[in-house]
Amino acid sequence: MNYFDITYRTNLRKNLVNMIYNQLIKTGYPHDILALILKAHHLTTPFTTIIIYLFAPLYLSYIVCGILLLFLILYVYLHGCFISHLEYKLHSKDFINIADPILMLFNYPINKENQYLATLYATISYFIIVFFILYIRNIMGKIE
Repeated sequence: MNYFDITYRTNLRKNLVNMIYNQLIKTGYPHDILALILKAHHLTTPFTTIIIYLFAPLYLSYIVCGILLLFLILYVYLHGCFISHLEYKLHSKDFINIADPILMLFNYPINKENQYLATLYATISYFIIVFFILYIRNIMGKIE
């Protein structure tokens, strides 16, 4: 078994999605509502965490950053976002990937590869901003 084989990693992502999906459907909520709640959190997390990085205690900012870095590692390792795949599995009708507006804005065709790369580039840009904020907060904390 090769842990870096793309087939192994995508199967691992599918298994993770299926495991979470099975737990979510046990709640009894309609699939479209579950997908909406999941997509809402998926879309707003980067913005809400910026507020945490700016105003929360520094230790909490580091914890949140660590969690999101773990999600980035999973994104790269699993060759895609398991959350997006879960959203699709819950409600595939009229599915819009979180990267689609970015691709449309820059007139790129919407396909799996462009969605993957757009998400990766957006995430890297996000973490550059986050590391800058944390660096400034760390310096400001030492000055006080």
